[in-house]
Amino acid sequence: MFDPFKKLKLASAFLGVAEDAVRADANLELGDLFGRLDVRSLGLDVARLLDQDGVRPLYDSRYLPQPEPLDRLHAYGEGTLGREVARYLRGQKQQRLIGPPAGFDFRDAGGYLALRVRMTHPIIHVLTEYDASPLGELAVQSYYVAQLGNLMSGVMISSALLQITRDMPAKLGEALAILAEAYQRGQTAKPFLGIAWEELWSAQVPQLRELADLVPRNSNIALLDLDAMAEPDPPPPPRVNLSGFGGGPAEVTPLRNAVAAPAENRAEPRGRPPSQSSLLASFMALAEQAQEQAQQSQAKPPRTLEPEPEDGEAEAELVDPSPRHVAKPPPPPQRAPVQPQPSPPRAPSKANPQPGFSVEEQDPKIMPAMSPDDPDFF
Repeated sequence: MFDPFKKLKLASAFLGVAEDAVRADANLELGDLFGRLDVRSLGLDVARLLDQDGVRPLYDSRYLPQPEPLDRLHAYGEGTLGREVARYLRGQKQQRLIGPPAGFDFRDAGGYLALRVRMTHPIIHVLTEYDASPLGELAVQSYYVAQLGNLMSGVMISSALLQITRDMPAKLGEALAILAEAYQRGQTAKPFLGIAWEELWSAQVPQLRELADLVPRNSNIALLDLDAMAEPDPPPPPRVNLSGFGGGPAEVTPLRNAVAAPAENRAEPRGRPPSQSSLLASFMALAEQAQEQAQQSQAKPPRTLEPEPEDGEAEAELVDPSPRHVAKPPPPPQRAPVQPQPSPPRAPSKANPQPGFSVEEQDPKIMPAMSPDDPDFF
């Protein structure tokens, strides 16, 4: 029953297989703990991975795309693979994806597969919904073990479990649960190395999970929450302090916020009493308008003055002119023709002198010449 554990001296000492368990524990080394492992066996099984669905066609086509900038990935839209990967990288304070080095040697199939694992690592986090915490990274390594069968991930898991058992024994149950969940999901999902993920930036993440046959999670341990990782809004622009200029301290916004509004947008709000300057401008406009009307009336021929209204007769209603509504002068009234009446004889009186000339009074004794023969006729 315990034959497999005989290869590990620690297990042999724990199970009582060794003859001197105390001496065996004191002399254990790391190589004895894990057995004599070949370093080359910790890598990927290249032949087995190339036989997975879609892996060899990508390798034969030398598929190694250049990484997209995060701004371009974020512009793909809400819920797309590009935006979610960009949000994950920014939450981790990373500025770019991993890209292929210049002059990569495609003859090394093992190097190609290892590079593809590194390039798709953020994509695996987004698809599997495991965060970047120690338990989340441990779950991704368990997913790799199920997909790739690499022993390096197994060594990382083993060392992490030993550390959790020693330092955080209360977390051991959660660690074992998330390891089992990630391993089972990796066993049923399609090989992620056989999918050209960089060609699917604009696809929705739930659709890609269905494409990869990735079953949903059944726990909330180390759950990836991209909304909580979102960067906070940038702080408001700094305000300029003008203390010491004309009195107490004052603050103004930057110049781009201090541009005056157009004239049509700076009208006073309704309901506010007009200022003295606006009233003065109105009066000046009325005075200029009255002066123009007076000049126009002087240029026209004089009109017969109307008789003043008698007592008791209502005066004409005054119209208050304003800059917007100017009252037009009323048309001249149509007067009836005056019938000629005989003027009564008037007594001779002194003529009323007119300005500029005078009329002399006629002597009744002087008779005008009535004939050309009269010497006084001229």
